Formats: sequence, structure tokens, C-alpha cells
Amino acid sequence: MIPRFTGPPLLGLNLRFLRDPLGMFEQARRDHGDLVELDLGVAGTLHAAFHPDGVRQVLQRGRRTHRGLLRELLGKGLFTTPSGDDWMRRRRLMQPLFHPDRLAEAIPLLRRPIVEALDTRWRAGSRVDLAAEMKRLTVAMMIDATFGGAPGVDKAAAREALSFLLGYVDEQLFRFPTVPRSLPTRDNRRYRRDIAVLRRVIEDAMRRPGDEPTFLNGLLDTRASGGGFTDEELVDEVLSIFIAGTETTGTALTWALHLLSQHPEQRGTSAEWARAAVSEAVRLYPPAWALRRVLDEPLEIGGHEVPAGARVIVSSYVTHRHPDIWDHPGQFRLDRWLEPANRPRFSYFPFGAGAHQCVGNAFALLEGELVLTEIARRFQLGPPERPLTGTKPAIALTPVPAPQPLLLPA
Repeated sequence: MIPRFTGPPLLGLNLRFLRDPLGMFEQARRDHGDLVELDLGVAGTLHAAFHPDGVRQVLQRGRRTHRGLLRELLGKGLFTTPSGDDWMRRRRLMQPLFHPDRLAEAIPLLRRPIVEALDTRWRAGSRVDLAAEMKRLTVAMMIDATFGGAPGVDKAAAREALSFLLGYVDEQLFRFPTVPRSLPTRDNRRYRRDIAVLRRVIEDAMRRPGDEPTFLNGLLDTRASGGGFTDEELVDEVLSIFIAGTETTGTALTWALHLLSQHPEQRGTSAEWARAAVSEAVRLYPPAWALRRVLDEPLEIGGHEVPAGARVIVSSYVTHRHPDIWDHPGQFRLDRWLEPANRPRFSYFPFGAGAHQCVGNAFALLEGELVLTEIARRFQLGPPERPLTGTKPAIALTPVPAPQPLLLPA
């Protein structure tokens, strides 16, 4: 029988799942092993697979689903589309945007907001709120990567709207209970206003896109040979890119910079060093910290059969810290990524894995390289003002409280 992790009658582990999912997953693996039935009371059973072999089977064989709320909030883009023919079509159309050659052409677009931010807001001798700064910076980078210098595009309005929507979507998906969106609260009114603002800005840019290698131009290029995105689909895809590609990257950079401030002996300035720092940060605090799948047919995992129709979850947070896979799993060590290592393929999946791996993971790593190398050339990061007390699981894993290191000259 599959080991079962139970909770109180009727409620099961539901409250624990809402309040401390990471702690619950870690206890499940530690006390019950690599395949566990999680008792969610009246909500039924959720299976959890933690070893890379089980993760591989779940992600390759399971069917991706999405809460309807996510599609309602963000539209029907690739990020919110369940498995199937429509998802496959969207994925095929999106992939050329993230080809290495096209990303290399976009580097000037990405570097511009980094230099502007560091020139205007970062000063040696002051403290910097990493969460706020990385959110502001990744929003600006995403807006520039999408629109470039297209004439008449209100990028300031887009930045302001996107900054609000990132927090709003987090609250709607992960706060319990939430205020119904039908009520005319201040935040609900602003959500409707800002979604309309973003859609209008995208539509305006579509009419005069300019000639830079932007995401928008790449999406418009899908129409050249027929079968590309419709106007409505294109707007939804841009919204998906905005939300999926900004919050996660901003949080990953926040963690990378915080961890580097705690480990000055691992300081560097090269692109290889920066990629290693981001890779290790998202090993410890992965953006896609839990992924759900539904099994359409029975699946054998670790010698046990999980039945058809089962809901299965995998947690990169737990697998990335699996003591059978990683040496000193809780330590921040860049040498893991600076020399070859022989690890199971599905032991590391910060951006998902398999067919549904995030299509923009190379873009996120490029952003990380550019941000970290530019900061490292100018500053060292001193200790934070307050120690961290934990993490907040939402769209990404947010550090609590927001780290505020001291900026020192490089």
C-alpha cells in the first residue's frame, strides 16, 4: 500500500496545505517516503511524488490542468492552457521567440533598464529592498523586451498596471479567504481597470510595432506563413508572458542576491558565475515549487500503482533538497554548477520539466546573467538589515521579510 499522511477527520491536511505546504511536503517525504497519499479530508486524496524517477513519470504521463480562476485572470494564453491540441499549437508558435539567436539580439533591450535602474536608484552606503527593486526591474525589462521603442506605446502605464496585477493575481490565487471579484472594492476596480489598460497598450503596439527583435514582433511574425495567433490570442499570450515571466524571475533574482550577500566568499562577475548563482538560487527556492497533474490511466511509481483519475503533485522544492540526490542539499554552493555532475534528469526542474517545461526558461536565465553581472561590477552586498524568518509560497517563493542588504562599493 502507498503510505498515507493523514490529518484530522473531515479537514485532513487542508489547513496545513494552505498555511505551510512546503513544511507539509518535507514532512511527508521524511516520514513516509518518496510516494505519499496526502489526506485532504472531504476534498479527497492527493498523491505526492518526490524522487526524480517518480517526478519523471508524473510529468511525462500526467495531464496538466489549470484552475479556471487563472484563465479568468490572465486570459487564454499558453501559460493557462491545459494539455491538448490547442496547447501544442500555442507552444509551437511561441518557441521561436526564445531561440538563442533571437534572445542574443534582444540583449540591448534588456540591458537598458538595468543600467537605468542602477544609475538612478542604487547608491553605495544605502540599503536596497531587493524584492521591490527586482520586481520593478523585471517589470521594466519585460515591458522593454515586449515593446522595445515602438512609437506611441504607453510603457509607463503598462509598467504601473503590470506591477499592480502581479500582486493582485498572487492574492487571488493564494490568499484564503479572498474577497469576491464581483464586489466593487478598490482592488477589484483597479484590477478591471489595469487589465483594460494592458490590453489597450498591447493592441496599440500591435498597430505600430516598430522593427526591434521584441516579443511582440515575434508573435506578429507567426502570421507570416498563415496559422498564427489571432488578435485576441496574441493579446492573451502577451498577458501570459507578462505574469508568468515577471514575478518568477524577479523573485529568483531576489533570492540569488540575498544568498550572495550571505556568502561573500562566492562573489564573482562573469556570466558563468552569474548563471551558476541563479541556478543555485532556484534550486533552493524554485519558482515552480509545486506542479499538479491528473492521471488518465494507472501509473506505477516506486513499485506502487497510482490509479487512473488520481491527482498527483510534485514539488521541486522537496526534490531539489532530496538527500539521496544532492550533497549538502540545504547549502548554497555555486560549485554544483561550475563543474560536470551526474544527476538524474528530473532531479532539477525549477521551471517545470518535460513537454510543459517553461518555454521562457532561457530568457529568465539570460535576465539573471545580465542583472547579476551588472550589479557585481558596481557593488558588493553587505548583510541584510533583518534576518529572514521564512518563505511565502505564492506564484513564486517569496522571502519573508524582504531582504534589504547594504550596498558597498565593488
